[in-house]
Amino acid sequence: MTELRRPEPIDPKRHDRSAFDPGAPELDDWLRRYAAQNRRRNTAATWVVADAEDTVLGYVSLSMTGIDRSSAPVALGKQAPDLVPALLIGRLAVDRSVAGLGVGTALVAHVLATAIDLNERAACRAVVVTALGAAARSWWVRFGFRSFDPNDPDSMDLYLLTTEIRATLGSMR
Repeated sequence: MTELRRPEPIDPKRHDRSAFDPGAPELDDWLRRYAAQNRRRNTAATWVVADAEDTVLGYVSLSMTGIDRSSAPVALGKQAPDLVPALLIGRLAVDRSVAGLGVGTALVAHVLATAIDLNERAACRAVVVTALGAAARSWWVRFGFRSFDPNDPDSMDLYLLTTEIRATLGSMR
């Protein structure tokens, strides 16, 4: 079994991204070409899970967003400002060599803990993500994420309220 480290901010000089293969070329291409660039520009923070040799085996990209209250689900928009503050998961991917070993779940737990911390420090009403397909949608739903559009349960735009995160984290243990 490969020894895995806790999620940490990407360090392009240290973390080896060359062999990363999640099975979706756009996800490995983004990690190689844009993750460090987005960090330098303060547009997205990428966190990686690496092994003892600093080979990246999973990553998640995070940024802040604002959701238009008029188009938000009632639970998200109720008594919120016009732009509802949220944490956006831009990308999440795991190398195929460790698929099914909990790396993705560990990254989600990291994201949710980050959202709790943000909410205590500034305000973060929800975590939002756009699933990249039906299988990914089902994966997010198992963590409690639900559709932005209650009339379209197959919508790929999903959210989890910050007030629900502690329960979700408790069920992940």
